[in-house]
Amino acid sequence: MQGLNASYLEIEPYELVCFLLKEGGQYGRDAVNPFELLDYLKLDYLAFDFDTALPPEVNPQSGHPRALLSFSDRLVAVDENLAPPKARFSALHEIAHYVLPTHQHSIYLCDRQGMSHRTRLTFEKTANDFAADMLFKGGMFSIDVAAMGISVKTITTLAAKYQASFEATARRLADRSLQPVMLAVFKNTAGAAQVSADASPAWGVRYCIGSPAFKSRFFTQVTGTAPSEVAAELTSSYRDINDSITRTITIDTSSGQPQQFTTEFFYNQYNIFSLLTPKNT
Repeated sequence: MQGLNASYLEIEPYELVCFLLKEGGQYGRDAVNPFELLDYLKLDYLAFDFDTALPPEVNPQSGHPRALLSFSDRLVAVDENLAPPKARFSALHEIAHYVLPTHQHSIYLCDRQGMSHRTRLTFEKTANDFAADMLFKGGMFSIDVAAMGISVKTITTLAAKYQASFEATARRLADRSLQPVMLAVFKNTAGAAQVSADASPAWGVRYCIGSPAFKSRFFTQVTGTAPSEVAAELTSSYRDINDSITRTITIDTSSGQPQQFTTEFFYNQYNIFSLLTPKNT
């Protein structure tokens, strides 16, 4: 292949992220402004109620649509009912569909499942990864984490700085850290049958994300529930998310050897989170 088109197709997504951030004037600010990027790309923007404004035939079998991109109209639209962090990410997700060379289609209608970090749809996953790279300004986030250290305080500080959701920031910290760290997220399983009506609700593992250094040395995921006494203390009354509880726990690694971990538990009124880091290593 010859010419500009061939060169464009050979650009790595991360290089394209850096180019957009630079040319779109985003390196001079803490948080990325999606509207400035839309202006740079000459894309129009709309926000409206997807539940009432979208015709039923446009969105059959969709799981709560959040955003759409129309190539022919050069238009990005986002559901006006989304919280600001989700709206910002949704706009960046559609920008990703627009600029990624292999995503050239007439229209994208993206729903909550497609924008989940656990989606199995290849196009949606690549758009999510690209949007997250833009949201956290490429390597700038990792530099901040290295300077601040692994803690819930780092997560809350950087979530505010990058105007991202707390959970997305926690996932980014664990996924991109050069240090060995795992994020475990627990959900309330109170809806499940319990042997005793007086029993405290269990908080079972919803998902785990480990840094490459953690997964290669220890294990790729944990199962089970959060310690009942920790869960009770975190959820018994309103508690600031930075008011964490730290415990030392022993877990068998993939090699079968027991390893002590420092575990910081914290609660955002929806899920219990924990950051696991190896103790004294």
